Amino acid sequence: MQAKPRFPNPIKFLWQNRDTLMLAFLLAGAVWATAVLANDPNREDIIAGNVPLQVIGLEQDLILLKSIPQEVVVRLRAPESVWDTLNASPELVSATIDFTGVGSGEHLLPIKVVLDVSPAEILEFQPNELNVSVDELVQETRAVEIQTVGLTAAGFEVENQGLLFSPEEVTVSGPATRVALVSKVIGRISVNEARQDIITLSTLEPVDEEDRLISNVTVSPNQANVTVNISQIGGYRDVAVKVETTGQPANGYRLNFVTVIPPTVTLFSEDEDLIALIPGFVSTLPIILTDKSADFEISIGLDLQQGLIRVGDVQTVSVKIGIAPIETSVLLTVPIQLVDLGAGLKADLSPATVDVFLAGPEPVIQNLTPEDVVVFVSLAGLAEGSYLVEVDFDVLLDQVRIESINPDTIEVIIGIDDGTGEVTPSFTPTPTRTP
Repeated sequence: MQAKPRFPNPIKFLWQNRDTLMLAFLLAGAVWATAVLANDPNREDIIAGNVPLQVIGLEQDLILLKSIPQEVVVRLRAPESVWDTLNASPELVSATIDFTGVGSGEHLLPIKVVLDVSPAEILEFQPNELNVSVDELVQETRAVEIQTVGLTAAGFEVENQGLLFSPEEVTVSGPATRVALVSKVIGRISVNEARQDIITLSTLEPVDEEDRLISNVTVSPNQANVTVNISQIGGYRDVAVKVETTGQPANGYRLNFVTVIPPTVTLFSEDEDLIALIPGFVSTLPIILTDKSADFEISIGLDLQQGLIRVGDVQTVSVKIGIAPIETSVLLTVPIQLVDLGAGLKADLSPATVDVFLAGPEPVIQNLTPEDVVVFVSLAGLAEGSYLVEVDFDVLLDQVRIESINPDTIEVIIGIDDGTGEVTPSFTPTPTRTP
């Protein structure tokens, strides 16, 4: 009888060859890992744009006293394919700081970074913890105080009970420790040189007992409607300044303008009846215009009646007097001159003269002659032909201007200079307008 073949026990076989099998698995894994890394290598880098830091768990009645960083810098090790995913979906990485259960005071809190993509390894991130200051958020009311700054114009004052504003109380909100420092809310209004009532808005600021500004506190509303009533003190009066002149400017000239600075002045008298009865203006001492032919400026006193004084250290006003020529006009007939005519050419002008209307100061215009005005046409670059050319001009005297020229365009026929003194065109003239 033939004996049955004997097969080795599988479990026993595996056990006896366990070292060889383990080595085979390790080699296979290494080969696989090498292949994967070759196609999708790892890279260590910082996440582009950093990661926004989110605050969670902070109670609504609490507030941070100091700002915290808005981003966390995260360094990863990950395959290139994971980096591509993160670049396309940056929300897969998040950073949070948790205030759950945190009350008022100073705290050291950790930052948590979560990575919702794999395979990837967080190597480090900064900051990884923060010192934070937390305070209770409160709202309280404070009284409003409006302060005036500066001095009114001489002879004026803020009326008694003349400062009106609304609202009289406002809400201040912020960290409890900051709100506790606020003793009042103030607004400031400038009354410097004021001569009439002021109606305006004033920005309100929270301050302590010594009027020092308290930061990190919100005022609502943050403006007040303010009216400051300004009135003139008895014995004072504002009046206009009237400039008095005497004489006439030089022949051919006229008075063109008069300005005075300041245009009004404040007068004072111990006699309130006297100040009430004076007219609404005060005259300067006379300014002499005789033979003046140009603008000038002068400081001059006021013609004050007895019992009146001008308020202030300066007792004069500044007056500017404008003197201008009396203008007239004249019509002159002026011959036209040729400029830049080409060699070997002659030109015939039609017309050869133009009427020039000029205006200017009368003394200058009266002595004006045609020789004082140059009228010309430029023929540069023009060959034989017939042209319509614009007239140009120049005035040799200052202060004279040309109002118009008639005609302002003339016909010019250019031909060969044959020595006869006449233009001999070798063409049929058809005027062409020059550019």
